[in-house]
Amino acid sequence: MESTFNPEENSFIDFKALLNAAISKWYLFVLGAVVALSVAYLINRYTVPEYEVSSSVMFSGEASNGAAAALLFGNEMFKGTQGLTNESILLKTKTLARKTLDKLDFQVSYYIKGNVLLLEAYKGDAPIHVVFDSTAASIPYNVMFKIALLDDGNYSLSSENLSWNAKVAEKTFRFGQSYLIDDFAFTIELLKPEPFSGNEVMFTIHNLDDLAKKYASNLSVSPYGGDASALVMTVAGTTPKKDIDYLNAHMETYRQNNLDIKNAKAIGTLNFIDVQLQQIGDSLYFIESRLEEFKQRNAAMDLSAAGAKVAGELQALEERKAELLLTARYYDYLSTYLNKENPEEVIQAPATLGVSDPVLNALVSQLVTLQTELSVASTGQGQENPGIKIKRQQLNEVRASLLENLSSLKDANQIGLRNLDQRIDAAAAEMQKLPSSERQLINIQRLYSLSENLYVFLMEKRTEAGISKAANTSDITILREASVSKQTAPLPLRNYGIALAIGLGLPFAFIFLKELMNNKIHTVEDIAKYTALPLLGLVGHNKKEDNLLANLSPKSALAEAFRTVRSNLRYMTGVTDTATEGGKIIVITSSISGEGKTFSAKNLAYIISISGERTLLVNADMRKPNNNSDLGVSSSTGLSNYLAGHISMDEVIHTTIQENLHVLPSGDIPPNPSELLLSSRMSDLIVELKKRYDYIIMDTPPVGILSDGLELMQISDANVFMVRQDYTIKDFIKNVQLQHESGKIRNTAILFNDVDYKKLNYGYGYGYGYGYGYYAEDNETKSWWKRIRG
Repeated sequence: MESTFNPEENSFIDFKALLNAAISKWYLFVLGAVVALSVAYLINRYTVPEYEVSSSVMFSGEASNGAAAALLFGNEMFKGTQGLTNESILLKTKTLARKTLDKLDFQVSYYIKGNVLLLEAYKGDAPIHVVFDSTAASIPYNVMFKIALLDDGNYSLSSENLSWNAKVAEKTFRFGQSYLIDDFAFTIELLKPEPFSGNEVMFTIHNLDDLAKKYASNLSVSPYGGDASALVMTVAGTTPKKDIDYLNAHMETYRQNNLDIKNAKAIGTLNFIDVQLQQIGDSLYFIESRLEEFKQRNAAMDLSAAGAKVAGELQALEERKAELLLTARYYDYLSTYLNKENPEEVIQAPATLGVSDPVLNALVSQLVTLQTELSVASTGQGQENPGIKIKRQQLNEVRASLLENLSSLKDANQIGLRNLDQRIDAAAAEMQKLPSSERQLINIQRLYSLSENLYVFLMEKRTEAGISKAANTSDITILREASVSKQTAPLPLRNYGIALAIGLGLPFAFIFLKELMNNKIHTVEDIAKYTALPLLGLVGHNKKEDNLLANLSPKSALAEAFRTVRSNLRYMTGVTDTATEGGKIIVITSSISGEGKTFSAKNLAYIISISGERTLLVNADMRKPNNNSDLGVSSSTGLSNYLAGHISMDEVIHTTIQENLHVLPSGDIPPNPSELLLSSRMSDLIVELKKRYDYIIMDTPPVGILSDGLELMQISDANVFMVRQDYTIKDFIKNVQLQHESGKIRNTAILFNDVDYKKLNYGYGYGYGYGYGYYAEDNETKSWWKRIRG
């Protein structure tokens, strides 16, 4: 048979039921929110605040390098080579950080610890000042010392470091007095005693190299934005005043370092020229002495016209030769520099000494650029870094090209020198025709003029280099001094938001998982989802110890629920004359034990009997005999005894405490209950009972376990299938629906038992004003917790 019922059983979860469950558990959300917000408050209250300090600098690069020199001489003698990317790397180097720390008093940190927080006391906030010998062999780096204030200007020291604690423990020290412990000399001065009250004062000494590494790694450098050649530096920490001082000092160190690099080139040029001037100056002094002696000996002598001509020609040739010799010296200097493995000094540009070969100038400029980039990139990087390998390879290629170019230039220079030597020799031959004294004067004057001109040339170049050095300015401009940009921790609004989300999310997740894993019937909608059988009624949870309506208030909600079930059963069985058609058989069954089958059967029989109907309660579950003492029946003989033929019908039917209500107990447990129910005596019994009674309520075994109940359901006028809230499994309802569709059971309705009305999807109660004093339970005083929950 094809199914005619299409329950919505494929949905992953019933969101309507989930919403209703969440609403019913509103107090969990309130509790979760309160706890989470309290935790967030504690986090905000007892977390050490962290701040982000930032500043910005602008790198002008080649645009301003050597501007004054370019104005005076038409060329830039010392061009910058570092790009913005390399500047970012340079700012984060440990070397630059160490230069900054050398300017600051960061080697000793002071702390004040309250009940919870440990805060650093910087500068004016520090209660003490520690002075120590930084050249000592034994310095307790990174050891935290606790200082305790004693009377009369004394103090004591302690430490968690066992080695140093053994050296300072149980000793008394005096403020302002110097002490020596294992070559560690120190003095502690008391600045203000107030922070000692109720707090712990501590200090630690840092190794500047380790501290530089820490600050270098903590510094964040990022582009300013847009096309600006500027950088933003950021430091995060718990002491913003200290970080502000560090960033400001670091920017000054960076600016001075940039200027020092530019000045180093000019200083190197000046040193090179000074060496040449020293040599030429000595020669010039010697020649001046010879010329003076000659003039003293030959006071009236003067050069002839021929002598003056030869002297002028030799002078011009010697000056040209001096220039070529100076160039040769630079070529030798450059060759020696290139053949060094790792030259430390800065290479001197050819233009500074009048060497104007464009190829040589371009190669030297390229060499300087690669050297600078490699120096910056190598800081803090491994030598096996691929980028460093590429730059080193490029540097070797430029060095090889320079050496090859130098070889050609040296050859050309030698050719020029040989040509000049030939021309000088020819002029010297002409000079031999002159008188001896005139030749001597010409030679002395020629040497003097040559040395003097060369000395003047070098002095001019030195002046140019000095002016260029004086005109040098740093490429770094401080755009914005360091300041606190934002607080990074704790963030109260974010923490409260996250806490609130967690406080509300966890209860919802709990309810969601509970609903997801719940395989029990919870609401009326659950019943409608899995079966098309009609709902006979709802029976609330019995809060009393007594389960019989006879002992409860007639105005109780439980009594009214069974009255509703009684009315609905009459509609199911139809209004007929029981005198002619016989009584109605109503079978009460369930899927498994514990769903309230016996409880409902007893109370339904009772509620029908008090309306004047002749009613019989049959305990048809012979495998599990029921106790009927609450109805006034104590006999143990019953149905099984009658079906076995051991006793008559009248002997097994007993009267009860309620008029019109009789009970047929299950009797002794037989070995074959199913066969007894299918016997002819059972059929005869049914016929006879229908004649005697208006309603026969049969309490049967669970149909989900045994087949006995199914047999009785075939002969009944109405079947009541028990479903208990949060107890009956959903799959059992599906099974009942399948049996109904297959025709195995008919005229069946669901009785929803043990219902907590507050868990249902609608109102308080089922069709009545529950909670407004209608039932007896409404007048009972509730506990404060129940009143809060509603």
